[in-house]
Formats: sequence, C-alpha cells, structure tokens
Amino acid sequence: SAHLLSKANIVLLQFTLSTVGPKSLFMKNAVINASNILQKGGVLLFRDFGRYDDDQLQLNSIVGARLEDNFYMRGFEEEKDEAYGVLREAGSRTESINYVHSAGLVHSSSMEAPKGTVCYFFNLEDVRKLFIDAGLEVLQLEYVTRVHKKSAKSGTANGAISRKRIWVHGRFRKP
Repeated sequence: SAHLLSKANIVLLQFTLSTVGPKSLFMKNAVINASNILQKGGVLLFRDFGRYDDDQLQLNSIVGARLEDNFYMRGFEEEKDEAYGVLREAGSRTESINYVHSAGLVHSSSMEAPKGTVCYFFNLEDVRKLFIDAGLEVLQLEYVTRVHKKSAKSGTANGAISRKRIWVHGRFRKP
C-alpha cells in the first residue's frame, strides 16, 4: 500500500523468505517491498533457515522432498520410526523454549512447519545479494548455530536426541 511507503523504522522478516521459491521474483520482490516500507535510516531484521540445518539434512534424504538445490517440500516424511516422531516433537518444543528465554519473546509452542509447505535454506551470500540488490546496506550478517538436546525413550546410545539448528541472522539499514 502506498500509505506504508517510507513509514517504518523497523521491519522484521522472520522465517518468511524461506517459504518462497529461490529462483522466483517473489523472493526478490518481497525484499524490495520490505525495503520500500522502511524510512531512511530504518533497519530490517532478518532470521531464516541456514544451509545444512538439521531439517535440511533430514529432508535431503527423503525421496521427492527436494525441489531444487536447497529448496524442499515438507510433508513427504514417513514417520516409521517412533524416535523420529519424538525427535520432531521434542525439537519443536526445545526450540520454542530456548527462543523464548534467549530473546525474551513469546510465541507459539511449536515452530514445526505444516506438511506441504516449502522451505529454502540460505547461505550468507544468498542473503547478502538479496538485500544489497534491494538497496540496503549490511550491518550484520552471520550464522547462528544451536544444538538442542532432549532425552527420549529411544534415541542415541545414551538416550539423548540432539538436533543442530542453523539460522541466518541479519541486520540491514536503508541508507
């Protein structure tokens, strides 16, 4: 909307761009639109899935889930193994709890994406190019990694299941 142009001090893109096809104009246009909403000096905060996140590694092994390089469709998972189901459930709760405590924010208790959704896993250069092309300057761009451990009835040898989560965090400013 025209009434939003150059009005915002802060724009947040959190796990949004990963749901758009990597080679489509939608991803580029989404960043341009977010940039247009920012006033001069405004900051865009970005958080999304990073390359080689545990979800990507799991999806990579599922026939039919990979649509393009680093772009997957969720929902092909066949939860034959009870431990895998526990892992997915426990991982979602653990991420949510850690996110609430580390960021001081409250959101729903599950971060698991619904079946049938798509997900792109970014590297830093993907993100850098998207935001620079939209006219923003990079203030901060980095991978953030967390290992979440949850004990389970069946899992690894010691009974614990761990998941390595990788996210891309970025801060960008409109000059």
